[in-house]
Amino acid sequence: MTTHKTRMSEAFFGRRRGKQLRNNQITLINTLLPTLNIDLSKPAPLKLVSLFTNPVEEVRLEIGFGSGEHLLHEMKRFPRTGFIGIEPFINGMAKILSYTEKHKEYQNQLRLYNDDATHFLDWLPTESLDGIDLFYPDPWT
Repeated sequence: MTTHKTRMSEAFFGRRRGKQLRNNQITLINTLLPTLNIDLSKPAPLKLVSLFTNPVEEVRLEIGFGSGEHLLHEMKRFPRTGFIGIEPFINGMAKILSYTEKHKEYQNQLRLYNDDATHFLDWLPTESLDGIDLFYPDPWT
């Protein structure tokens, strides 16, 4: 019998909030984030490319995108790739939302998740990603 290690749930060790958000950032959290956010209460699609409004050839995941600098750079470099960004730090989420609100063309190439990455990873279909970038990982067990 093979014993599989059980993932610790709610193993988030970072902070979720920093400085107080500006009014326009709060508005984006309430209006734009719901249009880009992945709802884990719904079943995962068989093919992640279906999450995006414009056709994409592959899907990459970035965990811990901070303010989104690397994620935005990669979206510019790979315009035919769909990106899923995970960041529970609300101030970082507000920054990437501000950028994508000004550059609406990236909204078709981006999906977001604003909670613990382990929940998202458990939701994902097996072998559904073409690449993963992991930044500043929490000490997952």
